[in-house]
Amino acid sequence: MQFSVLRYFIQVSFLSCFVCSCGSSEKDKKEYTYFGGEIVNPNTNYVILSKGYDYRDTIQLDKNNRFLHKIENLEDGLYSFKHNPEYQVVLLEKGDSVLIRLNTLEFDESLVFTGKGSGKNNFLIDLFLQNEIEREHLKRTGFMQSASYFKKKQDSLLNIKSDTFEKLINKNELSNLAKKLTQASFIFEYYMRHEFYFTSRYKMGGPDATKELSASFFNYRNQIDFNDDELKRLYSYNWFLNCYFTNASISNNDNRLQHDNNLENFIYKLDLINNVVEHSYIKNNLLRRSTIRFLLDDSKNNKESNIALKHYLSVSTNNRSQKELKKLARHISKLRPNKVIPDQDLITSKGETVKLSSLFNKPVTALYFWSIESKDHYVKAHEKATYLSSLYPGIDFIAVNIDPDQTKNWLKTIKRHHYNLDNEYEFKHPKCSSEELVIHYRNKVILVDQDGKIINPSTDLFASVFEKQLMQYTQLASLEN
Repeated sequence: MQFSVLRYFIQVSFLSCFVCSCGSSEKDKKEYTYFGGEIVNPNTNYVILSKGYDYRDTIQLDKNNRFLHKIENLEDGLYSFKHNPEYQVVLLEKGDSVLIRLNTLEFDESLVFTGKGSGKNNFLIDLFLQNEIEREHLKRTGFMQSASYFKKKQDSLLNIKSDTFEKLINKNELSNLAKKLTQASFIFEYYMRHEFYFTSRYKMGGPDATKELSASFFNYRNQIDFNDDELKRLYSYNWFLNCYFTNASISNNDNRLQHDNNLENFIYKLDLINNVVEHSYIKNNLLRRSTIRFLLDDSKNNKESNIALKHYLSVSTNNRSQKELKKLARHISKLRPNKVIPDQDLITSKGETVKLSSLFNKPVTALYFWSIESKDHYVKAHEKATYLSSLYPGIDFIAVNIDPDQTKNWLKTIKRHHYNLDNEYEFKHPKCSSEELVIHYRNKVILVDQDGKIINPSTDLFASVFEKQLMQYTQLASLEN
């Protein structure tokens, strides 16, 4: 299969080169870059290639689920390609002819690059998968280790990746940019884990739990460039910076801050970013990410959200992000406990339009959300909801599909899986409804009472604490009745 795709690419590439070379002088020749491949079990009929707000192209798949995209005078660097709902990065440089092949059933695990420029990209995807495995292991045991043992283990992993990197550059002729980006991908992952270790220790025991960390534990901090333009879209670089500024905000010299991510910490963090980072893209990206996290997860009430938003607006220079966060704060303000949930238009399995407010017939209603494009999630979500509804008959579990223009496929899906059609709905206006209900992650559940008042605006269907919350809310509801 890969051979047929490669042959398809070579034929088109050859024709393109032929057209470019005929009747044109050396001076008139332009450099072209090719990005193509094949999607097995596609979710949509297109792939999106983008580079932030600077570049975005929608590439259609042909009848064989293949695509080929020619880019003239490409800007070298990291791009993201998305095939809903998954995405991954690709490092493209002028003259590359990179082909991908992937199966959406195992998006990252099946992804393989071929063609000119494939070596650096296969290194990056292999590194991504290895890092996922190592992070899961860290979550289970790593952060409980002593600082000396943790550092020894991470140094060992870093040495292994450095050896693999040396093999990469010995086998492939890489540009300085490609060398820098591939090496930075595992170097900043290493740095980020040290920051996570600090955060984890702090959360477990406060400042006293971090005293064992010697200055040498953070030696790498002395060599960080906070304004590296070539790394500005590198995931591990941005993740590290965010972790670093979070830790700096909870361990500042004033010793006045008591808890991670409270309002005072948040303001200190934004000021620190504003003072340390000069690069406008990097700065605005960090400010935006920090503020979104605070608004979604850490603000206790509308007063805190308003203070946080006001401070963000005073330091941000990105108008697009400012508008985005103003809207987000406005929607969050309407989703506080005891407020009536914003009413939405829903479509039933019979094609009728009903109001969300008409569904609250039991003491507690749990609204959970899903997309056709995430099969693994919606299957598990429905299984969990079915199991919980058998344990808690006083709770209605209502499934709401959030996909735009997918009514036929939605109906086929819920009927094929034999879901309870009385509890299945889709948004009539998916984009607006998703924004108003702030559906920002897959596992989100909104709990409301029989009057439509919000009990919990954002809990997690798969969190260990979720069932305890249901038990608590149903007990309270029975006492009130």
